[in-house]
Amino acid sequence: MPTMPFFPRFYSVLPKSNRFDYLLMKNNRRKARKNNLSEEVNRMKSKPVHPIRDIYPWKNKQQFVDHLAENVIYNKDGLIAINKPYGVPLLKDGLIKGPNEMMFSIEEALTPLASLLNVEKLLPAKMVEKFASGVSLFASQEKMVDKIRQSYITNKAKKIHTFKYLAVTIGEPKPSSSRGTVGMGFFEHQGIEGKLLAIMKDYSNRKVADGLVREFRVNYKTLSRGDEPCSLVEIDVSSAKKHFLRVYLAHLFSPILGDHIFGNRVQEIMGKRLAISPLQADNLSIFQKIPAGILTRLKVTESCIVPNCLHLSQMTLAKFASQDSDLVLKADPPPCFQYICQTFGLDLPTDESVVLTRE
Repeated sequence: MPTMPFFPRFYSVLPKSNRFDYLLMKNNRRKARKNNLSEEVNRMKSKPVHPIRDIYPWKNKQQFVDHLAENVIYNKDGLIAINKPYGVPLLKDGLIKGPNEMMFSIEEALTPLASLLNVEKLLPAKMVEKFASGVSLFASQEKMVDKIRQSYITNKAKKIHTFKYLAVTIGEPKPSSSRGTVGMGFFEHQGIEGKLLAIMKDYSNRKVADGLVREFRVNYKTLSRGDEPCSLVEIDVSSAKKHFLRVYLAHLFSPILGDHIFGNRVQEIMGKRLAISPLQADNLSIFQKIPAGILTRLKVTESCIVPNCLHLSQMTLAKFASQDSDLVLKADPPPCFQYICQTFGLDLPTDESVVLTRE
């Protein structure tokens, strides 16, 4: 005689006591699965967000405006200085291109931010570039904008370096420190359209006068070597226009980590970091080719998400506080910058958030 097939609902024919035990066991298993799921959700919620993947933590414009207000480092007599977050543009330049693009701009935050700071309006006076962070100046009245411009003119006349930057570089600059005047012009090559920015080793005063070469006063030093292969570099510079710092640090065999414009001008070839032609480098890839070892230590897999590690840590306004004193504004690097420094054992200066006047 054939055996009776086995059905999932066999418990209906079991004795009453066995049926109860089975249902109790099934219920306990369901509770256990629910508890395990809750624990997993809690672990996911409590797990810290990767600093590089959370560069833009604001979910709406109000959160963004509140963040700017919390990062005001100076607010007196119509001058407002803000520690601008990385990747935030002055103007929104079009559609959001992807997860690494910021959805808000400074321009759209000006009116609500002015209200939070109890000023009538905010005028952008000096902004650090989009893909950098640090000291940015705003004015609540037109005459303050003129006063800031006058300080820049005084800086130039007194040869005071207006800006001090911090940069995390791949490798160490060669030499490790230097002071002087550097010329930047255009690298031209027959058969290509346009001109590529490059550091000029030899140039005439005539080229400077004609605007073919621009001179920058610069003083840099390596602050920390930490663990290879990254370094922390401090750069005092008269101006950072035309991507000068990006071009200059690449020229020193130490491109800025995350520089997706000029970062490929130095490549590792047979274990050595060598400079390659700007023509080849700037067309090598849309993103900097960051060594795999660096990506592994940062716990990321793609070069494209590594931010440009350039931070304007200090700005000097000559004779701004009075005829006898300069105003010096300082700002802390953002969390992603600090995380990268910590990863490679790079020691940051400890007084970046100080605001002071200097006699």
